[in-house]
Amino acid sequence: MGNVTPKRFFYSAIVVLWVAATALLLFRHYGLNQAAHYAVNKDIFPEELYKGQWMGLYYKGEKTGYSHRKVEKAGDGYKISEQTKMRFNVMNVQKDIETFTGAYLDSDLKLKSFDFMLNSDMTMNIKGKVEGKNLKVSMETAGAKSEQVIALKDEPALNLSLIPNILREGIKPDKKISMAVIDPITMTQERILVEVGGKERIMSMNVMREAFRLRGSFKGIEFSVWLTEKGEVLREESPLGFVLVKETEADAIQLGNPSVDIIAQVAVPFNLKLPLDTKYLRVKLSGINLKVLELDGGGQNLKGDVLEIKKEEIQNSKFKGESLKSPEEYLKDTMFIQSKDPEIISLAKEIVKDEKNALKKARLLYEWVYRNIRKTPAITIPMATEVLKSRRGDCNEHTTLYTALARAAGIPTRIALGLTYKDGYFYYHAWPEIFINQWIAIDPTLGQFPADAAHIRITTGDIDKQMQILAVIGKIKIEGLEYR
Repeated sequence: MGNVTPKRFFYSAIVVLWVAATALLLFRHYGLNQAAHYAVNKDIFPEELYKGQWMGLYYKGEKTGYSHRKVEKAGDGYKISEQTKMRFNVMNVQKDIETFTGAYLDSDLKLKSFDFMLNSDMTMNIKGKVEGKNLKVSMETAGAKSEQVIALKDEPALNLSLIPNILREGIKPDKKISMAVIDPITMTQERILVEVGGKERIMSMNVMREAFRLRGSFKGIEFSVWLTEKGEVLREESPLGFVLVKETEADAIQLGNPSVDIIAQVAVPFNLKLPLDTKYLRVKLSGINLKVLELDGGGQNLKGDVLEIKKEEIQNSKFKGESLKSPEEYLKDTMFIQSKDPEIISLAKEIVKDEKNALKKARLLYEWVYRNIRKTPAITIPMATEVLKSRRGDCNEHTTLYTALARAAGIPTRIALGLTYKDGYFYYHAWPEIFINQWIAIDPTLGQFPADAAHIRITTGDIDKQMQILAVIGKIKIEGLEYR
């Protein structure tokens, strides 16, 4: 473990997703801007966007970043870009994160291609190009590359480039809008829902102004936007705790040293002190919709609002257990989990050698990842091949690499995201679950095979599924009832 406390490993599981969601929320409202202005002035974009629009980003009242939005003519179409810089206090460590998103549109505002960059501990670049009814995507992180072709369900749009005719008749209270957009981070096509409210008076740059309040949701994340009749965004809010306000460039770029610890803010206090190797835990959950989460199954049993967690007994792999209906789902190669990469396959074979027993193979892979990946905090969206090259990271990196190796070895494996106990709090964390006659939680970050009962799984899957946990942050409450 080195000199890094286990608590430090937890944070990136949530900070990475939080940063990703924030980046999406920052540029989502271009489409509303252009649509509103089109309705009033028969132009596509507000004039100020051609000059560049600056927004200051705040968290818990402290300045923590900014965004710069701009529209440029590009041939017979447009280039829309958004640059952001964020500074977080993460377990008393200052972390600077930069993102850039650029969308290239044709004259009808249909998406042709996009670029996305996330720069923090490592730099991740994603490029997408529309080819007919498919989206061809390439991703590169620290020299590791991955490609994927995504079938599009609807006509492609990016959050930066929503179709202007959705508000062609102007902004009207009670108007509801539903539109499909491409999420450049999760590589999925999702829907944004927006409802127009009435006018409100709002202070903007020391002037009281009138603006419509628009409420929307995306992947369960709710947000509000205050929009003038001319399509000018004055303020944006997210329940994640972030607020964007319109500012001058000079004010926007001023960054301090935030004192509010983002991890301490989202950690869930717990009323019981748990031992290091908790074998049984029973808790009462509240504050969230339990029905939409993956709380039941594996070592977890949900009855009403009470969750029972048992540490799995895995003495051997020959006992009778449940069957897996779609094992191929948990063996597949993905953009981030490259289980068919030659180096991943070669390493998996080298580790397991001639071992045939699935449980023993899983343990051998676990021991290799635990011993060979240096425990260090990181803010990045990891690919398995990148982790194999760098040999460092926290829970995200350990889990991603283990999942790829296990799948390469023929062991159905999924990524679990949830909360893990430490020193009176539950922290957000990621770990793998393997299927050997049953789902078994393990933790190659903290050195647990199997994982103890102080792991509360909220959801499973790649980053597109993991984003669901953002709807839980700041809402979930956990009351301890029993442990042993």
